[in-house]
Amino acid sequence: MNEKKAKGFAFFQNYKKMLKDVKFKIPGSVWVFTSTVAAIGAAITIFAVIALFELPISPLVAFVIFLVVLDTILGYPYMLAMKRINAIEEALPDALKQLADTLKAGGTYEYGLREIATAEYGPLSIEMENVLRKMEEGENMEDSLSSFTENIDSTLVRRTVAIINDAIKAGAGLADVLDEIADDVRALHRIGRERISGTMLQVIFIVVAGAVVAPIIMGMVTTVIELLITVSAGIVKTKFEIVQAIETKDMIVILMQIYLVIEVIAAGAMIALTREGKINKSLIYIPVLLLIAFVCYYLAVFASGLMIGGVA
Repeated sequence: MNEKKAKGFAFFQNYKKMLKDVKFKIPGSVWVFTSTVAAIGAAITIFAVIALFELPISPLVAFVIFLVVLDTILGYPYMLAMKRINAIEEALPDALKQLADTLKAGGTYEYGLREIATAEYGPLSIEMENVLRKMEEGENMEDSLSSFTENIDSTLVRRTVAIINDAIKAGAGLADVLDEIADDVRALHRIGRERISGTMLQVIFIVVAGAVVAPIIMGMVTTVIELLITVSAGIVKTKFEIVQAIETKDMIVILMQIYLVIEVIAAGAMIALTREGKINKSLIYIPVLLLIAFVCYYLAVFASGLMIGGVA
């Protein structure tokens, strides 16, 4: 139990740090509370509408709306953070090349970092200003660069800074090392982009199959099952058999919707593994896929109901 609390607290602290890194104006605790309240409010509203108008929609949709709203609001700062990290990783090779050229021309580390801070490198220039500020406060270059990695949740940046610090400690020619690192970073960043573009077709297939085609098929099957059980309930004579048939129909529909949720969760996990290589990123995809799946499911139920009703 204590371990779970520690993990939850660590997640909240990381989330607050992420908000701070992207210079989010709203405090983390307030943002999380507001997001939760908004999600609960949206879920209650959907549930009330379903109950008030007696819509043939499962209350499970209210839970899906809760997840979608919560994921969208909480995920907005995360999207900003990912955009910031991508901008830094993309600008890093050019910045390293510029620093290497400065050192080759006889400039100092501090002068080279100051040039990067004043250049058009976006978030990277801002982080270099923080590094320079720490150096002016008395920290050495290694510690200042290490603090730079603490503000960026990027494995690529951490490894780059670690290599630079090791080169400084070893007394190697840093200019040549920076040139080689810049080429490697550019290649790794290009490989990452190629992985995303190369898996686009697989991702599209999983989305279409898991969140569109499968829900449509299940929606049509639901309509057929409801029709068959309703017809069979009309044939039997005892009230007990009628109630039992209706309960069986409701149970089958609920089980199909639960299966739909499980299938969408599996699709989200596969997309995360295919696109990001990390299964925890599936939390970004699953709520949206659930919303798409249930919309397609009920559209199929409605459309197939009209077709069967027209035939009947």
